[in-house]
Amino acid sequence: MGQKIKLFAGLLFVGPIMVAAIAILALVFGAAAGLVGGLIFPQVFVRLSDFAFGASVPPWQIGAMLGFVTAFLRAGIPTRK
Repeated sequence: MGQKIKLFAGLLFVGPIMVAAIAILALVFGAAAGLVGGLIFPQVFVRLSDFAFGASVPPWQIGAMLGFVTAFLRAGIPTRK
């Protein structure tokens, strides 16, 4: 019985740390993807940032935002099987 409690406590504390680490990793990869996308398609990112934010936002920041939010949504919403 005590082993199950330790396992549950470990998942309770390690789970959120793993989700946060994956989200930060997705933020870094999203920033890199936004940077590369901004170099290849600069007009698309200028129009996208003006449309969505009303101001000029660098492409790497758009990619970082999308990567971070996507990681939390993917980790937070259970998949149906």
